[in-house]
This record gives sequence, structure tokens and C-alpha cells, in this order.
Amino acid sequence: MSNGRHLILDLYDCDPEILDDYEGLQRLLEASLVMAKATVLRVFGEKFQPQGVTLLALLSESHASVHSWPEIGYCAIDLYTCGDTTQTHKAAKFLAEKLKAKTVEEKELVRSITPSVPQD
Repeated sequence: MSNGRHLILDLYDCDPEILDDYEGLQRLLEASLVMAKATVLRVFGEKFQPQGVTLLALLSESHASVHSWPEIGYCAIDLYTCGDTTQTHKAAKFLAEKLKAKTVEEKELVRSITPSVPQD
């Protein structure tokens, strides 16, 4: 067992047509995960009416998700992987570029399988 990395992306002013294209978003997510050297087990999701897409990728290393709001040009992306073999920052950069985000906010959490020990 090992620690994990959880990248949380908020992408603003993205291309609304791309954000509402289920198949296109799925291809972009899968391509980004291959680029990150993640092992994709399955990708599934939902296309909402009148707009919006949610995708979830199950990975051997954990999971990734995409939630889009085309009507406001916003996309929320989570990339959570365990171990040190994946390159999630590459996936994040690729997705931000392909979604044509004008503003990108990225947060990174280190996930641990052992609890933090408070220092006295």
C-alpha cells in the first residue's frame, strides 16, 4: 500500500460545446489517463438534459471524474491515484488545454494510508 495524490481542478470559461459532448469528453478523459500512465478499467457516465456531463473512470490506481456545466463554462475534475507511477499533472494540463479553460485552479492533496501523528 502507498500514499496517493488527489488533484482537484476547477476549470472556468471552458468551451461550452466541448463540455456538453459526452463522447468527446470521454475520449479526452481516456486520453489524459493514458498520458498519465494510469490503468483504465472502465469509464461510464451520464449526459444530462438540457446540458451537462458526468464521467467516472475506474482506475487500478483509484479513480477520476469529470462534471461539466456547459451553461456557465465550468468543469470540475478529480484525479485520484495511489502509488507513484502515475503522472496526474500531465493529465490535468492536457484536460485544461483541450477544454480551452481560461482560468484553472488546482489543488493537490496527499492521501495517506496511515494517520497523521500530531507533533507535541
